[in-house]
Amino acid sequence: MVKNKSVEINEQFQRALDLMEKTNRQVFITGKAGTGKSTLLDYFRKNTKKKVAVLAPTGVAALNVQGQTIHSFCGFKPNISLENVKKIARKDSPRATLYRNLDTLVIDEISMVRADLLDCVEKFLRLNGPRSSRPFGGI
Repeated sequence: MVKNKSVEINEQFQRALDLMEKTNRQVFITGKAGTGKSTLLDYFRKNTKKKVAVLAPTGVAALNVQGQTIHSFCGFKPNISLENVKKIARKDSPRATLYRNLDTLVIDEISMVRADLLDCVEKFLRLNGPRSSRPFGGI
C-alpha cells in the first residue's frame, strides 16, 4: 500500500485510477459509505491530465462533489425530453468548445438519475461531444 498526499492507495484504488486515467473505458465505482469513492474522485480530479466534468442529479449532490447538476451542465430545462435535446447553435461558443474537448464525464449518485434523463444526456453529448457516432459522444 502506497501513501500519496495523505491518501492511502491500495490495489483496488490504483486499479480504478488506472482505468480512469489510462483508458477510455466506462467505469462504474460503487461501494458502501466510507469506502473511499469520494476520495478516489477527489484524487483523480487533482491528478489527471484529462478534462473532466463532474455532474450530479441534484444541487446538494453536486455541491458535495464540487460539481454541477446535470441540468445546468447540459442547459436542460426541468421538463427536458429526448425531443427537446438540441445541438448547441454556435460551434464557436465556450460551451460548445467545452463539450467537444471533454475527455471524462463523472456522474455522482448515478442511481438517482432517471433513465429518461440519462437518455437525454446521451443524446446531448452525441450532438455536442467530440465523436457523434459513439455513445455519450465518445466521452
